[in-house]
Order: sequence, then structure tokens, then C-alpha cells
Amino acid sequence: MSQGISYYALVKLLNAEDWQHSEQMMAGIERELLRVAPDNTLAQTMHPPSLGSALTHPHITLDFSEAQIELVTAPHDNFTDLSASLEEMHAFTAQQLPEHEHMWLESMPADLKPDDIQPARFGSSLSGHLKTVYRQGLANRYGKQMQVISGIHFNFSWQNAFWERLHNRVRDHRRLSVFVSENYLALLRNYSRLSWLLAYLMGSTPAIDQSFLKRHPKELSLFKTRTLIGPYATSLRMSRIGYVNSSRCTSSVNYNSLTDYLSSLYQAITTPCPGFEFIGLQKDDGTYRQLNTHLLQIENEHYALARPKQPIKPGERPFRALRERGVEYVEVRALDAQFDSPIGIHQEQMQFIRLFLMYCLLSPNPPIDKTEELEMAYNHQQAALYGRQPGIELQRKGESVSLIDWAKQEFEHMALLAKTLDKHVPGAQYTPMLARYARLLDHPEETPSARVLAALENEDLEFLDWAQKISRTHEAALKNRIISEERQQILEQQVKDSLAQREAIEASETGNFESYLDAFNHSLKA
Repeated sequence: MSQGISYYALVKLLNAEDWQHSEQMMAGIERELLRVAPDNTLAQTMHPPSLGSALTHPHITLDFSEAQIELVTAPHDNFTDLSASLEEMHAFTAQQLPEHEHMWLESMPADLKPDDIQPARFGSSLSGHLKTVYRQGLANRYGKQMQVISGIHFNFSWQNAFWERLHNRVRDHRRLSVFVSENYLALLRNYSRLSWLLAYLMGSTPAIDQSFLKRHPKELSLFKTRTLIGPYATSLRMSRIGYVNSSRCTSSVNYNSLTDYLSSLYQAITTPCPGFEFIGLQKDDGTYRQLNTHLLQIENEHYALARPKQPIKPGERPFRALRERGVEYVEVRALDAQFDSPIGIHQEQMQFIRLFLMYCLLSPNPPIDKTEELEMAYNHQQAALYGRQPGIELQRKGESVSLIDWAKQEFEHMALLAKTLDKHVPGAQYTPMLARYARLLDHPEETPSARVLAALENEDLEFLDWAQKISRTHEAALKNRIISEERQQILEQQVKDSLAQREAIEASETGNFESYLDAFNHSLKA
């Protein structure tokens, strides 16, 4: 069981230089988007060679579908450079797309025909085939529609100098690496407790096209002919209607310490699920339906709102990386793409999330028991499906509490942290930024989700038509963005290098896939 640090104690310990070190961070973005045909159906072409190999390109790969591009930035130490890098990657991608294909930049997908959703292909290598089989397993377990929802993942860490100063200030007897890991887990516990707040403030998926669903859920209303909306929804993407693990078997991954996290994750990866056993491992012709029949095929199938991460070495599994080297950063996964940004996220959002994560780190962080785990799941669903509904209530320690009242209490506490940072960090403007977000609590009509519904109403458009209009406008701007000659050469060289690397891997990885898969499934025990 881990215990993090408390801001109320630290504020008396830390000096101005300590607080300035808290601004030393590294952040990266993973952004998913779809390639679509002119009629808003998914593109049926292969991943464009002009974007390189999805298996080996360091920054342009595929998520679930062959038509679902994932852009991955390198870590940056400031949000200005991070945003510029992400925009450049978007521009390069837009400029390399085949003629008559377009970028679909909304989180909720375009016009879906199940037979058009093809799991991503990564070439003929054993490692590439494993990636494809994993995605086929996702399709068989959860359905293809869910998998082509797209979002933003925000990867964040503090640099070592910050952790070293904290470690010294609180006189912790543990090794620095253990101290860091346990405090990232403490952060994740509080993030899990308060994830509903980000859904309210930043959720932007209150509407979907009816092609996404086989039935009309009671939570949604019909708008026009084929658009379904949650009248008070903030993030259908992160609700039970959107991207969730299957209910065939349940698994609970514990964030109370790194040991507990790894133990519960290991159990989920190695425990068979009768519902997934029913799917079967292989078809009659020998092709694989999934990697295994366990609760989770691999670590990434754990669809948490945020996860502890450690960069992996070639051939290494995430579980072993965490076990051997601890937590290096956290991955925030509960972010919808913002409709009014071509890159899906604004710098001020990044600033708010940084402050929010600091607040989660420094606030009291007791362990989470089963009762609170159920409350957290309920609260997130309430905020995602009904967050803007007047009088909506959440559960806190067994009692009902107004979402808005609770949010205002958290903002009051965050204001103390913002004020302290503004006092000690040159140029910091956390207090006015926090005030702009606090305004959304009294003006729900100004939240991103409400603005989406207002745009549909005011422009009298179906979701597909509105999302197409927004995406094409952003795409046109990206295609017109000038990339410097030097950067263009670097980006084109990355494409060439990735294609060469894939060829080398395909030439070197020989043998039987069954043996390769068996070794992979047993690699956690090494």
C-alpha cells in the first residue's frame, strides 16, 4: 500500500526554487484519427506507403483499424513545442493522403458499415502478425464499431530534478525510483476519483451517428433523421455506450501500489475467461481469432482512464518494463478530440491537465477499496452521460453530492495550488486559467459538449454532415501549412527508414507463428 505526499504539508516545506522545479516536465500526445472516403465511409485502401510502415515508424502508426491513423509525438518539455510538433505531424499526414481520401478528426466515427472496418495490418513478420491477431481479438471480443472511436492520450511526467527535491524534502527512506513509482500510483488513485471532472470540463462527444449502434439506447434521443444525442451528455466516447471493456468477464486492476497494480494486471492477463473461451482461439482453417482466451490478451487491453507507463525496450512487454524499472510517466486517456482544434487539443487544456495532475499528486490519496471503486465507476458514467443535467448527483463515501457543488470544492482547493505556483514560478498564469474553467461550472452551456449540440441545432445538420464540415475545414488548413524544407526532408527520411526497417524485420523473423505466440504468451513469467 502506497502513500503519496500531501500538499498541505509540502506547502510549508517547499521554497520558490522547489516550486519552479515542479514546472520541469515532459509531455507527449497520441492522437487517433480516421481516413474516410468522400461519402464519409471508412477508406478501404491500405495504410499509405507515403506515411511509412505502421510497424516501425516512430511517430505515425495505426490504432485498431487499417483506416485509423495514430500520431505519436516525441516527449517535449513545453507545450508550445509539443503543439507545434503535433500540428506538423497532422500537416504532413494530410499532405500525404491519397487523392479522394480525407481526415476524419472527430472522436466519434464516421458512417460505419461493419464489413468496412478492417483490423490494422502490420506486414508479414511474426511481430507484425501478432499485432494484427491482437486486433482481431478485440473485434471478436468487443465488436469493431467500438474500436474505431478515436481520442487523445496525454502522456506526462515530471523530470528527475523535481522528484529528487521532493524526495529530499519529505525525507523518504525509500529508493528514489520506488518513491517516484508509488507517488505516480497515488496520483492515479486521485485521478480515478476525479475523472468525472475532466469529462464535464472537456468532454466533446454528446452526439453520434446511428450507424455506430445496433440499437437505440434509452440514454439517447433522436436528433433529425440519423443523429443520436445525449441531451446532457459530455463524453459518450468514455461512457458505457462508447469505449469500455467487455462485461463477459470482469477484472479489477488495483492502483493502491505498484506491486498491487502489477499483481492484478498479471492476474487479468493470465486468467482464462469463459466468454472468451467460447469465441475460440483458432478457426477451422488455423487462422487465429485472438492471442489467447484470457481476461486481457495483453496489457494494452486494459482500458483504464489513465495508466502508469514505462517506455519499453525492443521485444519487451510493458508489464516487465514496469516491474523492472518502475513508473516513468502517466498516460491520461479520457480526452475527447476538441472539434475547434485541428490537432484535437488546446494548449490551455494541457496547462489545466498539468495543474490537475499536480493537484492529484499532492492531495491526500488513501487506498481505494471495492466500495469506492464502484462509486468511481458510477460517477464517471453519470458525468459522461448526464453531466450537464441540472441537479445531477454523484456518490462520495456513500452519500449523494451535487456534481457542481463537489466540483466547486475541488476548484477551491486547486486555487490554492494555482496561487502558490503563480507566486513562485515566473510567468505562471494558473489562477486566471483556473478561473476560466471554473466558469463552466455555472455556465454549462459553454462546455465543449454543449457547444457541439448548439452547433448541430443552429446549423440544422446531422452529426455526419457537421463533423465532415469541421474535419474538411481543419484538413484544408493543414494541407496549406508550410513545412520547412529541412523538416520535410526529416519527415520523408523517417518514412523511408521505417519501410526499410520493416523489410529487415520481415527478413529476419522466420519460423512458426504458433511457437512465436506461445513464447509471447509465456513471456510474463520470465
